[in-house]
Amino acid sequence: MIYRFAKCLFWLYFNIFNRLKIIGADNIIQSGSLIVYANHFSDADVFLLPLCFKRQIKFMAKKSLFETPVVNYFVKAYGAFPVNRDSSDIAAIKTALKILRNEELLGIFPEGRRVRDIKDSNPKGGFAMLAHKTSTPLQPVRIKYKRKLMIFNSIEIIIGKVINPNDIKIDDTSSDGYAKASRKLMATVYGLG
Repeated sequence: MIYRFAKCLFWLYFNIFNRLKIIGADNIIQSGSLIVYANHFSDADVFLLPLCFKRQIKFMAKKSLFETPVVNYFVKAYGAFPVNRDSSDIAAIKTALKILRNEELLGIFPEGRRVRDIKDSNPKGGFAMLAHKTSTPLQPVRIKYKRKLMIFNSIEIIIGKVINPNDIKIDDTSSDGYAKASRKLMATVYGLG
């Protein structure tokens, strides 16, 4: 209930005070577990992505978002759960695995922070490892903003074709191997439009 209300509020905001365009919605799979991963340009990204999907996305979000009461309310309403980016967060990994076992959508911003310039992209290897170990398909998404301001902006969300986890071809299951796979997967995102 709260999720639908929050989603409706953000849909109104992004369509009334901004120009929102969604491209590739027909690429979304409507059943089964799925890892939705995207570039991370703005704090608004976590509120924009759900506008493209019928099913609720449960986001892995930085722990600090849960410290501000108003933000905490909306982030939790959106199904987000905290992750400590400075360490291997076992609780967050267990939550992510549970979401995927329940055939739900897991949302991840692999870069772990906002990235304004593509050359500064340095995705974490964890999401490639999660996809590989759980054989979960990946949905690449690119979010493009014309300006940094979140009012009277032109925002484009481009949804790519689902990537089969068997197509990732991870031979090296070390942290370096997963990081390399993550960089390749993020290149797919930045290659969208």
